[in-house]
Amino acid sequence: MSEQLFDLLIRGGTVVDGSGAAGLQADVGVRGERIAAIGTLDGRAQRVIDATGLVIAPGFIDVHAHDDAAVLTSPMDFKLMQGVTTDIVGNCGAGVAPTRADGSVGMPGVEIVLGPLPEATWHTFGEYMDAVDAAHPALNVACLVPHGAVRAKNIGLDARPADEDELRAMREDVAEGMAAGAVGLSTGLIYPPGSFAGTDEIVELARVAAQHGGAYVSHIRNEGDHLMEAVQEAVTIGREAGLPVQISHHKAGSPAVWGKTRDSIAYIEEQRSRGLDITFDVYPYTAASTVLSAFARAAEGIDPDSVIVASVEKKREYEGKTLTQIAQMLGVAPQDAASRVLQDEPAAVAVFFLMHEDDVRRVLSHPLCMIGSDGLPSPTGKPHPRLYGTFPRVLGTYVREESLLTLEEAVRKMSGLPSQRFGLAGRGALRKGWFADIVVFDPQTVADVATYEEPRQYPAGIEYVIVNGQIAAERGRQTAARAGRLLRRNNAA
Repeated sequence: MSEQLFDLLIRGGTVVDGSGAAGLQADVGVRGERIAAIGTLDGRAQRVIDATGLVIAPGFIDVHAHDDAAVLTSPMDFKLMQGVTTDIVGNCGAGVAPTRADGSVGMPGVEIVLGPLPEATWHTFGEYMDAVDAAHPALNVACLVPHGAVRAKNIGLDARPADEDELRAMREDVAEGMAAGAVGLSTGLIYPPGSFAGTDEIVELARVAAQHGGAYVSHIRNEGDHLMEAVQEAVTIGREAGLPVQISHHKAGSPAVWGKTRDSIAYIEEQRSRGLDITFDVYPYTAASTVLSAFARAAEGIDPDSVIVASVEKKREYEGKTLTQIAQMLGVAPQDAASRVLQDEPAAVAVFFLMHEDDVRRVLSHPLCMIGSDGLPSPTGKPHPRLYGTFPRVLGTYVREESLLTLEEAVRKMSGLPSQRFGLAGRGALRKGWFADIVVFDPQTVADVATYEEPRQYPAGIEYVIVNGQIAAERGRQTAARAGRLLRRNNAA
């Protein structure tokens, strides 16, 4: 057999291919942007990586990202350095398209939650996707059509049902985005304006996504005392609209319902047995993070000492402090601290310690569960450490230290399973002819380093990250490569 020539040859590692199958010692050869061969390879390459003692895996897919603006303006180092090669944006019904006639999105706090916005060169969702592609992002990007942005464009922030003309216009916007290649429709049913929509409205829009082969992805209406009813609503939408359902960051988000994930998962399993394609995702932390105003709307039963203010652009002295500490600074009662912070910054972001570790472990270990960071890419402040540490935390804490998952199962949750769920053709597995999205990591040292006190820290043990055949990160440093692209549903090109 003649000697093969490769652009990149990764030698001597353990290939964990993303399917859940046991890892095997093998080499991986890359030619151009695709995997050319896997096995014991006799060949030469322009670049050879010695992966002895390391794992070679598919690049990780972050199924729950909020990087809609960041992929246009940021080097995306906080994701790449984790081994993430594909971001799925547009989650929780929040996004930067479609826009109103004046170019605004009309959703409160979008600039804080989704990162600094460039001047919009788009109006439709398809035009936004084209802008992402033209920006040459550092990683791949797939998009969900965000219901909140669609509703804000057509109805504004009015707390009322859509009329017939408004519903028709929203259907047209969803159809336009899906035809452009979006992978589904998302909702955020605790946030305005999504919270103003009834189930019937969402079913109508989800039917449009279904016609294009998309999924329904939902931050459900309640993750606390009405958790089961909220999961049931998501099931109703999936059944009536006829499309797969993904429950975002599944949790029991209040001490009063800790342990309730036993019931919610049992219900999800029952619905699957009755033919509904329903799955969920999780981030591996007991703290959530969202806009502080969400606390103000549901302050009863939440301990002010369990809320850390993360990002307040106009009052940086609040950042990193609990509401209790801020109350002491201001000389007010703890229950009044949130409203005082919101007076200075209505879109302030906070970290909320709401979950129990047992629920996190139960959800994370389930075979239907994928991994999503839910990180908010604020360029300032102290963001939740999940922005920098989600995927290495799974590998270090829950695989190596606690043996909650096998390495192969963890990688499947981060690659093969999300690729199947969102129709990312040619990605999510190490196979000959598939795109060379690859992460090489040390299973003995991989770990999250980011903390709540110092969140902006890259993880340990991620040795190489390769996007479409180009080395995007090498031994803790990002390269100049910008090899990412916009991924359209089921389009391998």
